[in-house]
Amino acid sequence: MKSTIRIAGLAIVLAALAASPAVAGDAFSLDLGVHGGVLNSRDGKTGLFVGGAQVRLHLIWLLAAELRGSTYSDSYNVSSFGSVDVKNTPVQLSAMLYLLKYPGFGLYVLGGGTYNALRLEGSGNVSGSVHENKWATHAGAGLDIRLSKSFILNVDGRYVFLNVDPTNLPPASSGAYKGDYWTGTLGLDWKIF
Repeated sequence: MKSTIRIAGLAIVLAALAASPAVAGDAFSLDLGVHGGVLNSRDGKTGLFVGGAQVRLHLIWLLAAELRGSTYSDSYNVSSFGSVDVKNTPVQLSAMLYLLKYPGFGLYVLGGGTYNALRLEGSGNVSGSVHENKWATHAGAGLDIRLSKSFILNVDGRYVFLNVDPTNLPPASSGAYKGDYWTGTLGLDWKIF
């Protein structure tokens, strides 16, 4: 009997929250946006530029999904043999959970899968090129700040567990690059509906 009363009380509280205008306005919406920021590769360079676009679908009050496409270039040295240039176009699909959500402010965590379209090209004594399509996981957290009725500023950080295997590039020591990276980005979203 006590558990039934608790469940009923929780259902009433959730219904009241869902009925409030501030919450109902974010119940189902679509945002389009752009982002740019810094990328640091675990085995390559640091302070690289990453940029792209994203689409966010707010499903219910605390849950959203995001599709984000980016692009960046990296490189790493293979001792005295030469270097390898890396070009990547990651496409991320993320589930987002808002830990705090107010009409003008939201704090979220996210996680999901990343499809990476990689191209590695050797220079110097490292010859050849490798195209690799690689799935990876990512996790992160961020902050949304509503600038106006239609525009939202977002700041977030993500870590991608890439684990590239460039062993097809001679010499064998060119396989030291794993490619895991983190990004810190600033984005601007436009609320479509």
